[in-house]
Amino acid sequence: MKVFLSIVAVLILIGGLAAGFWGGSWVMVVAFLGFVGCLLAGNLDRISEFKASRSGVEAKTREVVARAESTLRELQLLAQRITELSLSLVQRSGRFGGYSDHEQDQIKNNLISVLREIKVSEIEIEATLVEWHRVVEFDYVHFILGGSTIPTKTDPTTMVAWNALRDGGISNVPTSQAVERFLAEFGFLSPERKEQLADYVYYLTHRVHRRPDVWSARHSWGRLEA
Repeated sequence: MKVFLSIVAVLILIGGLAAGFWGGSWVMVVAFLGFVGCLLAGNLDRISEFKASRSGVEAKTREVVARAESTLRELQLLAQRITELSLSLVQRSGRFGGYSDHEQDQIKNNLISVLREIKVSEIEIEATLVEWHRVVEFDYVHFILGGSTIPTKTDPTTMVAWNALRDGGISNVPTSQAVERFLAEFGFLSPERKEQLADYVYYLTHRVHRRPDVWSARHSWGRLEA
């Protein structure tokens, strides 16, 4: 029975994450609660006593008390991995018209709040956000360089340099210095692009948007014009 409940718990968690990918964020919460409930049900033999009081329900265990420190650490690692995966799904699903910027930030903040509640360190939380920040950095460069449009200058030299900045994808996002050099060299460094570059640098430094309203309108930044 313990093995069966453990398998059911994993299946519930996987199903919840899959549903979250398609926009059912509330299903992820229900699935996680079901996952925890199945694990608890599968380990009732370790619980020796329940006591109800005004402040809640207390449970004394035979084994868990002795292993509390290691169990907490395992819970922290599990929560980190679930958060990392959930944030990655949130960011990538946005490529198909999934979550708005506000919804993405709300989900991220809620998950980070849970990590802090179970005492995951700020260093470890920041490590969990690596994929999130990488996608935001990619979007800054992508839209500064004109999004899905080509520049108004299409001579071979310009296009080779432009494509070189875009070919790295999410795994190799150009630095702000490299983007600025390209814009200046080929005559694309308008006052508007300078401000967008400043927004990119600010995000790299502070991990928040300097001008959230401008960031939310990034799809309308337009093509590069010389």
